[in-house]
Amino acid sequence: MKKDPLGYRSRGLKRMEKRFGNNLIKKFIKSRINNQKTVRILEIGFGEGKCLLDLNHLFKNKIELHGISEKKTLSMSNQRDFIKNAKKFRIPISRPLPRPHFYDIGEGIKFKRNFFDIVLSQAAFHYIGNKAKLIEEIWRVLKPRGRAFIHFDIKFEENYPDFMKTNPETPRFIIYKKNKVIKFSQYIKKYNKKYNIRLTKAKNNPDQYNLLINKNRISPLNLKLEYDGNSTIYLTKLKGTDRYKKDSSAWWGTRSVFNTK
Repeated sequence: MKKDPLGYRSRGLKRMEKRFGNNLIKKFIKSRINNQKTVRILEIGFGEGKCLLDLNHLFKNKIELHGISEKKTLSMSNQRDFIKNAKKFRIPISRPLPRPHFYDIGEGIKFKRNFFDIVLSQAAFHYIGNKAKLIEEIWRVLKPRGRAFIHFDIKFEENYPDFMKTNPETPRFIIYKKNKVIKFSQYIKKYNKKYNIRLTKAKNNPDQYNLLINKNRISPLNLKLEYDGNSTIYLTKLKGTDRYKKDSSAWWGTRSVFNTK
């Protein structure tokens, strides 16, 4: 049997729902559809578009779909590629098609505030450099009572190189306070009640974390974290170059470093 050329990027809605459990995403979309004319959804790091295509098939013209990826690929470079990929994934497609956008989301989300009902992301957030800014941007573009479902990070593994062992909880999101590392789960607790932001373990894998955001107020979110670009390490670029490398699992994404303001 010929191998599916998109198999390696076949992350769809089913896998995303398994990460968060209880079909939370579909249930929330249905609740929004019942109360408004159009529901706007953004996926960060949409790959070849399987999740967006799944949503397109399920909810058709009741939703407006957008996806952001850093760069174009052979399998996804324009809106017409959703038609081609839908055939490869064997997903019936409806109009309107999802709208692709290609730019570095680490520089900000190019949409106005209070625009999206839902923001989704899986296996993509790890690659962003200034992750704190992106969380603040997600908050900004969410509508009041909108929600974000973000696949956040993979916990420490024994075969990680020494510099990845600083924070076993979220090795790609490091926070320092006076030269002492603070766990992200500990830091975000002070925002739990006021902003309803929670770090949780993935339902389908206890070694992975999700970030859940329920926008409960219109005031801006300021995490008060200063991005240390000089100490941040772009792991993917180092693949195969470090003498401590034992396994490729550590060598993807970005190890982002922050200091408390």
